[in-house]
Amino acid sequence: MAAWVVLGAGGHARSVVDVLERAGHRVVAVAGDAGGRDWHVEALETDVDALDRAEADGLEVAVAIGSNPARLRLLREIAERDLAAPPVVAATATVAPHAHLGAGVVVLEHAHVGPAAVLGTAVVVNTAAVVEHDCSVGEGAHIAPGAVLLGAATVGAGTLVGSGARVLPGVRVGSGATVGAGAVVTTDVPDGVTVVGAPAREPRPTTDPGGRL
Repeated sequence: MAAWVVLGAGGHARSVVDVLERAGHRVVAVAGDAGGRDWHVEALETDVDALDRAEADGLEVAVAIGSNPARLRLLREIAERDLAAPPVVAATATVAPHAHLGAGVVVLEHAHVGPAAVLGTAVVVNTAAVVEHDCSVGEGAHIAPGAVLLGAATVGAGTLVGSGARVLPGVRVGSGATVGAGAVVTTDVPDGVTVVGAPAREPRPTTDPGGRL
């Protein structure tokens, strides 16, 4: 089995390290701000330290950071160094043989990626999330726990689909958008827009009792 270094030392890294170790891989070190967490493996201070270790020791690299832009930036740095960042897929997840997973993709416990789905670089399909057949998920996007993309839905680069949200078949969510937890997306969402509710809409501005925004 492979030996790995994991970029990230927070809660998401906990999940990724667990997936790797339960699959029989060896995690040599994690890197970054542990936020007071104790680790059973070496904790390096910086991502540069971790990438240097990976180069020196021939380690594979996983990026376990919740921030979409940061995760994608690190995957680009990994590619520039010609290091390996293969997809990480939990043993309890199901990935169709004809799905495509880009570099640095993470598919966590009990998640599903259907046939002909395409996941770009640095995508996270979190615990029990579903990316159904023919879906497309852009680089650096995060499909949060329990979220579901139904057949042929499209999610743009850097977008967050919140926990328990649903994107209906064939619907497109643009790049840099946010779908709130539990939302049901029935119509296309433009780039950079946040939607909430069922059916999902942009939040309305609220006013105080004096009528001010």
